[in-house]
Amino acid sequence: MRRIFFLFYLLCISDLVFSQGVKIEQKPLTLPTYEVGVPDANSIFFTGRAYQGAQGHIYPYPLYDILTDNKIDKTYNALYVENEYVNVCVLPEIGGRILSATDKTNGYEIFYRQTGIKPALIGMLGAWLSGGVEWNFPHHHRPSSNMPIDWKMEENADGSKTIWVGETELRHRIKWSIGITVYPGRSWVEARVKIMNRSPFIQSMLYWANVSVHTNNDYEVIFPPTTQFGTDHSKVAFSRWPNGEINRGSGKEDPLAWWKNFTAGSRSIFAWNFDDDFLAGYDHGKEAGTVHVANHHIVGGKKFFLWGNNPTGQMWNTTLSDNDGDYLELMVGAYSNNQPDYSWIGPGEIREFTQRWYPIREIKSVKNATDDAAVNLERIASGKVFLGFNASAKFANAKIRLTNGSTTVFEQILTIGPATPFTKEIDVPISAKDADLRAVLLDANGKELVAYTPVVLEEKPLPEVVKPSKPVTEYKTVEELYLAGLRLEQFHNARIDPMSFYNEALKRDPNDARVNTVAGIRYARKGEWKPAEEHLQRALDRLSKDYTTVKDPEPHYYLGVVYQAQAKYKEASDQYWHATWYPTFQHPAYVALAQIASITGDYKAALEYVNEALNVGVRDTKALTFKAWLLRKTGNISEAKEVLKQILSIDPLDYWSLSEQSILADQGASFIGKADDSRGDGLVRLQELLELAVDYGNVGAYEEAIGLLDEAVRVGEPYATFPLVYYYDGYYNLKIGNNDAAAQLFKKAASQPSGYCFPFRLEEIEILNTAMQTNPSDSKVSFYLGNLYYYLEQKDKGVDAWETAVKAEPLFARANRNLAFGYSRAGETAKAIATYEQSIKADPSDPRVFLELDQLYEQTGKPAKDRLALLEKNLKTVLKHDDAVIRLLGLYNETGAYDKGIKILTDRHFHVWEGGGQVHGVYVDAHLLKGIKLLDGKKYTAAIKEFEAADLYPENLEVGRPEGGGHSIKGYYYMGQAYKQIGNVEKAKVGFETASVSRSNRQSSFGLLSDNSYFQAQALKELGKTDEANQLIQKLKEGVKTQLESPSVIDEFSKFGEDGTRSERLANLHYLNGLVYRYEGNTSQARAEFTQALKMNQNLIWAKQFLNK
Repeated sequence: MRRIFFLFYLLCISDLVFSQGVKIEQKPLTLPTYEVGVPDANSIFFTGRAYQGAQGHIYPYPLYDILTDNKIDKTYNALYVENEYVNVCVLPEIGGRILSATDKTNGYEIFYRQTGIKPALIGMLGAWLSGGVEWNFPHHHRPSSNMPIDWKMEENADGSKTIWVGETELRHRIKWSIGITVYPGRSWVEARVKIMNRSPFIQSMLYWANVSVHTNNDYEVIFPPTTQFGTDHSKVAFSRWPNGEINRGSGKEDPLAWWKNFTAGSRSIFAWNFDDDFLAGYDHGKEAGTVHVANHHIVGGKKFFLWGNNPTGQMWNTTLSDNDGDYLELMVGAYSNNQPDYSWIGPGEIREFTQRWYPIREIKSVKNATDDAAVNLERIASGKVFLGFNASAKFANAKIRLTNGSTTVFEQILTIGPATPFTKEIDVPISAKDADLRAVLLDANGKELVAYTPVVLEEKPLPEVVKPSKPVTEYKTVEELYLAGLRLEQFHNARIDPMSFYNEALKRDPNDARVNTVAGIRYARKGEWKPAEEHLQRALDRLSKDYTTVKDPEPHYYLGVVYQAQAKYKEASDQYWHATWYPTFQHPAYVALAQIASITGDYKAALEYVNEALNVGVRDTKALTFKAWLLRKTGNISEAKEVLKQILSIDPLDYWSLSEQSILADQGASFIGKADDSRGDGLVRLQELLELAVDYGNVGAYEEAIGLLDEAVRVGEPYATFPLVYYYDGYYNLKIGNNDAAAQLFKKAASQPSGYCFPFRLEEIEILNTAMQTNPSDSKVSFYLGNLYYYLEQKDKGVDAWETAVKAEPLFARANRNLAFGYSRAGETAKAIATYEQSIKADPSDPRVFLELDQLYEQTGKPAKDRLALLEKNLKTVLKHDDAVIRLLGLYNETGAYDKGIKILTDRHFHVWEGGGQVHGVYVDAHLLKGIKLLDGKKYTAAIKEFEAADLYPENLEVGRPEGGGHSIKGYYYMGQAYKQIGNVEKAKVGFETASVSRSNRQSSFGLLSDNSYFQAQALKELGKTDEANQLIQKLKEGVKTQLESPSVIDEFSKFGEDGTRSERLANLHYLNGLVYRYEGNTSQARAEFTQALKMNQNLIWAKQFLNK
C-alpha cells in the first residue's frame, strides 16, 4: 500500500518537479571526519620516490602523513547545484572534488558517495580521500587533492549554473580551473576544464578525472564494444577484452568487466580504444549506472581501477570508509591515455575541453552513448533482442527505430527522458545477422540522438608492449639517445636520469642541436644559467651554420629566457625577436618582449608587443591581464575594464585580473581581505599571493607588488607570519629605492617562524640572495636559499647555504637536519651523523630526525643496542611517527626484545602507504624470530603459537592478506619443524606441505626473487621431494646469477618504488646467494654472502639470523 501511495505521489508531483530550473547554493555540511595530524615542517626533497609510475615529489608542499583515529563531526562549506534530475555537491575544502551527484529520478548515486571523511596514505602528499570525482593534474592524485582550493559560483545566461574550482599548481606553476555545470532540463554533470601554462617553459602534463562508483557483485564496467584489448600501467602488458586473465600468468580467461571476478588482488585496466566517446558502468542489481561522454580525440583515456573482491580490497575499504562499502574507479583522461602518459603543453598555452556524466537506468548495459542519449541493443535469444534507450533530456515525439538492413523491424513514437527510459524485447528474423541490425533514437525533427549497430570484430594480435630503456651504450644513434632521454623526461621517470642519455649523445656529437637544446632547457629550469646558455648557444651554432636562419626557433626562445632571468635585457630581446619569426614561439616571445619593455618603462612598446602576443594566443589570461595593466598605466581605463571582463569569461578564478579590478575600483589591494572562504586556505592562499606579486614584479610593477604584500600583512594570517611575504616586500622596495624600508622588512622576515617556508620559484633565487647580501646576519635566509637550491638540484649550493645558516645559528634545528640530509645524500656519512646529532640537541621533538639518523647508524654498523638505547630514551618523540616506530620495532627484533615489539604491534594502529606494508613484515619477523627462539629452547607448543600468529593479518596494521592466501612460508616450515620435534607427524606434514605450495606473499611486479624459494625447497626435502627441491634451488640460483650480472637492476616502470634502492636489491641478491650456498652445504661461502649482503643493507635481519646460526 505504501509503495502504491509513493508511486501515486510521484505521478502527482512529476510535472512540478521536472519543470524546475537550476538551483545553486552554498550551505554547511557536517560529516564525521578523521582528523589529519599536523603536516611535517621538514623539507621533504625528492630522493627517487616512484609515485603512480612517475616522480613522487613532496617539496615545495608539506607532507601530510600523520593520520589519526580521532573522529569528530566537522562542518564543511558545501556547494550545491541541482535541477529536476540531478543534485551535485562539491567540497572546495577537499580539493574541489565532487562529493556526490544523485539521480533524483530514482535516488541512484551517480558517483561513490562518502558519508564520512576518512583519509588514507594514498595521495602524493599522503592524506587522500576516496569517492566522488577527484581532479588530477598535472600528475595523478595531484598534490592538493586533500587541500582547500579556490572556488566561485556563477549563473549563466542560458539558465545553467556553475561551480568553479581551481588553483595554480606550485611545482609547474600551471593553473587549472574546472567549471561543474548543471543545465535546465538536462541530467548532465558537466565539467569544463581549462589548463593554463603560465610558466615560460614547456611542461609535460596529464589530466585524469578520478571517478568513483559504488560497486558489488552486480557491477559491470562497460568499455565501448570496439574495445579488444586492455593495457596495464605504462603499457608494459596487454590483456584481451572483454575476456582475459584476471591473474597474469594463470592461463585462465574470465570476464574482466565484472568486479566480482577480481578475487586475488587489485587491478588497473586501460581501454585500448581511441575511436569512441564514451565509458560507462552499470549496477545490474540496482538497474542503474553512470555514463561519461567526451570527444575521444582529446579525452581519450578510459580506465578502471579496483581493489578487488578479496581480503586486501576489504582492508582498503575499511581503511577509506566506515560505512560506504566497495568502490571502483571509472577514470577518464585528457591528453593522456595511460598512467603515466604525459603530453607537452607550451608556454602561454591554454587547453580547454568538456566532459559530461549522466545517469542511466533500466537499459541493462550501454553499447553507445552521446551527449543526448545512451543505447543498449543485445541479442537475448534466437530471433529476439533487447533494446533500451535512456536520454539525458526530455524529448517529446521522439522516434525509436530498429532496422534489419533496409527493413524496419520496430518503430515507436514516444516521449523519452532521464526519468522515462525505453526498454523492450523485440522479435527479429531468426536469419537476421547482428551486423545488419541498427537501433536509432531520433528527436521530433529527425535529428539522430544516438545509434548503434552491433560490432563484429576481427581478432587481432596483442599490441606491442613498451620495453624498458637500454643502457646508454647500447643505443646506436644520437637520435635514439635523444628520444629515449626525452621520453624519460616527458614521463617524469623517477628511476632514470635523462641526462645520462643526453650526455652520452653529446659525447658522440658535442654539437647536436636537439640534445643541446633539451639539455639547455633542463639547466634553465634549475636556474643554472651558465650551462644553460652554453648548451643553447651550441645548438644555435649548429643550426645557424653558414649564416642560416633556423627553422625551429626553440633555442632562440630559451636563450631569451636565460638572459631575461639574469636581467640581460638587450641579449634577451635579440633572442626573443628571432623567436617571433615563427608561430611556435611567437606568443611567449612577444609576451617576454613586452615584459622587458615594461620594466624599462616603454609602455607603448609593451602594449604593442602584448597585442602581437594575443594575436597568436588570444585566451592567455596572463597576457590579457598584463594588457589590462598596461592600458591602466597608459590611461585607457574603459578599455582595461573590457579586457578584464574578457578574462573572467575565460577563467572566473583568475587572481591577477581580480587585483586589477580592485585597483580600477579605487579599492587598492583590499580584495585580499575580502576573499573569505572562496580562495584556497593556508598554503594555497599564501602561494597565490606570492605568484601574483611575481606577476607584477616581472613586468616592473613593483609598487603594485608592494601594495599587495603590505595589504596581506595588514589582513593577518596566513600572511603576517610567513617569511617570504616580507622578503618579497623588501626586495621590491629595493627595486624602487626604498632602501630603509627594505632593510626593516628583511629584518622582519628574519624574525618569522621558519616552518613550512619552502621556496621553489626561480625568481626567488634573486630575492633571497639580495636579502642575504642586505642582512648577512640572517641565518634563516641562508636556510631558505639552501632549500631553494637543493630543490632546484643545485645541491652543492644548497649545502653551502645550509652550512652558512648553521654557522650563524648552531642550534638551528631544521637547518641542521637539512644539512645532515644533504651530507648523507652526498655520501658524507660521518658529517651527516654529527649534524643530525646536533639537530637533536637543538630540538629532540622531531621524529624524522631520529628516523633518518638511525638509518645512518645502521649503515655505519653502529651496534643495535646503542641505537635502540637512543630511540628508547626519546620514546615519546619516536612514537609520533609510524616510520620511526618501525625502526624501533626492527631494533627490538634485532636485539631479541620480541615481546616489546609485539606489544606495540598489537596496540598501535599503523597507517600504511599504498604500495607499502613494511610493518607487516616486521610483525611476521617478530613472531617468527620469537618462535625460532622458543623452538631452539625446545618450547615447541609456545613456538607453534608464534608461527601461527605470523600468518595473521591484523586490521591495525592495514595490510590485507594477498593473493595466494599469504601463508607465511617461513612460518609453516618452522611449524612443521616444531611438530616434527614433538612427534606429531601428521601436523608436521601439513606444515611442510603448506610451506611447499604457498605463493610468495611479497613479490614485486619486477620479479624480485624471494627467500621463500629456499624455505619451500627445505619443506620439499622434508617431504622427501628432493628432486623438486633441487630444481627450485637451481631456479633460484640461476635467477640470482642473471640479476647480479644485469648491468642495471632497476624497474623503470615501478609504480611505487616497491623494488627498493639499487643497493637494497643487490643486498637481497647476495642474501639469496647465501641461502643457495647454505642449501648446498657450502657454509663458508654462505657466510661470505650473508656478510656482503649486510654490508650493503643492514636491514636484512634474516641474513643476520643465518650468519649467527
